[in-house]
Amino acid sequence: MPGAPFGPRPVFPTSADAPAHELPSLPAATLIEGLLHCTAHKKQVCSECDADYSAHNFLTRQLGANQMALPPPNPQMAQAVQKLKLEGNNMFRAQCHFEAAQRYTEAMNIAQQRPMWDPSQTIVEEAAVMLSNRAACLLSLGHPSEAYWDTEVVTRLKRGWGKGHFRMGRALMDLGRCRQAALEFQIGHSLDPTSKEIESALDNSRQYI
Repeated sequence: MPGAPFGPRPVFPTSADAPAHELPSLPAATLIEGLLHCTAHKKQVCSECDADYSAHNFLTRQLGANQMALPPPNPQMAQAVQKLKLEGNNMFRAQCHFEAAQRYTEAMNIAQQRPMWDPSQTIVEEAAVMLSNRAACLLSLGHPSEAYWDTEVVTRLKRGWGKGHFRMGRALMDLGRCRQAALEFQIGHSLDPTSKEIESALDNSRQYI
């Protein structure tokens, strides 16, 4: 079973003599006082069974405590993502593109570990920004193919974002696909008509088609 988001959460105490209820649809898990445990060892987090029910149990207790209201997003995760993003930005400005790409990847990995009850838009926003920034690093490192695939995901996650199409256009230009690049710059410019950067890239791409 996959680990809990941002590391395992604390387990909750249960009575030693509490009855255990088997779950026919989930034979590896047993329900004790409303919380999931591994069937073999009656643990909420069990390395022997490779089971971690802490996130599920945390949500169960939170819903009960909040009268079925979802818990708020974990501020520590947002802070960790933002910290790594800022480190990446500073490294990019210092021309340390490989190290910056690593920071953006780490930030994206944390963002993808957000629990299932966090707003999906938050996850999409964080992932799109980190992928776009990593694409910029890959372009600077001379890896346009990898940058293109990052921007492919960005434009699918955040369709109305001009910078995503701009970064895709730059990758396409470096791949020699100037006509497609011009189209992406045109889309980016239509989404962000005030961006001089996109406008300049669009004008430049038209010289090659």
